[in-house]
Amino acid sequence: MRRAVDEPAGQPILAIDLGGTRIRAAHVSPDLAVACRMAVDTDDEEGVEAVIGRICNLATDVVACAGAAGLPAPVGIGISSPGPLDPWQGIVVAPPNLAGWRDVPLVDRVEAEVRLPAFLERDTNVAVMAEWRHGAGQGAEDVIYVTVSTGLGGGIVLGGRPLIGKDGTAGEVGHMTVELDGPICGDGAPGHAEAIGSGTAIAREGRELLASGAAPQLARLVSDPAQVSAAQVAQAAEEGDAACRAVLDRAWTAIGAMCASLVNALNPEVIVIGGSIAVHHPTLLDAVRAEIDRRAFPRPARRVRVSLAEHGDDVSLIGSLPIVNERLHDPAYRHGQMRTPA
Repeated sequence: MRRAVDEPAGQPILAIDLGGTRIRAAHVSPDLAVACRMAVDTDDEEGVEAVIGRICNLATDVVACAGAAGLPAPVGIGISSPGPLDPWQGIVVAPPNLAGWRDVPLVDRVEAEVRLPAFLERDTNVAVMAEWRHGAGQGAEDVIYVTVSTGLGGGIVLGGRPLIGKDGTAGEVGHMTVELDGPICGDGAPGHAEAIGSGTAIAREGRELLASGAAPQLARLVSDPAQVSAAQVAQAAEEGDAACRAVLDRAWTAIGAMCASLVNALNPEVIVIGGSIAVHHPTLLDAVRAEIDRRAFPRPARRVRVSLAEHGDDVSLIGSLPIVNERLHDPAYRHGQMRTPA
């Protein structure tokens, strides 16, 4: 992704999406057909080795499924993972939402097991590739993808080129500071947008409300604070719980303020909002639009279009298609060849 992806992705791939909650895998064809879908729970509390084992088993099962279905064999594997990570060496560095993952050589492990060249990229960079090439950002040169789910992240395309950065961390928009003395984020820093607007943050606020007795409707849905989810906080808000409504309003405002800052800094044509929370709460887009109009410079605020992602959960599968096809021939990514296990 150091250069623009100028040609359509011409060969089928195996896509793996490593998430904080689920691991998904599928065969993806050049026509964007997604086949042989499989998924398991991540269960990262069981340790890094257990999660890697699940990834490799899923990958092997998808390859077998594709062969049995008569689909063309995948030429490589695209792995979408939470960041930060090193895409050139295939190392997952330190994702806040995967317990115990520190400098994990994921590509080496997957290649050794599945016997296909593999390429690692941050999940939101994969997603922006899907929406820029084939979705809500198609035809634009400057696109920002924001995902609102367990975490809060983003991917950026500027001037028709994905923005990766020297350390592979460009586009980590969820770690922009929106509140100087705000709550501590999963990476240990205060006031990040993710610490207020993510599903993890919403659930944390819900637990505190339930423990203090300040959310009566939430208490009707769940009795144990440890079991509170962002979905339950949202349901309580929809059923009239004022405290839970305030949590969501603050989360939406934080995300909108983050997007307004991105409008001022990068002047995008399109901001695409995706992720499970965005899909289930379309009012989030209205809140983001309102905060951009309130906080950003008028001219870029008028220019930018805020759109819901078109590919839903498949962004982290479809987006690997152009990435793998390009990196197979890019010497920056280990010369496009599988490394021989030691």
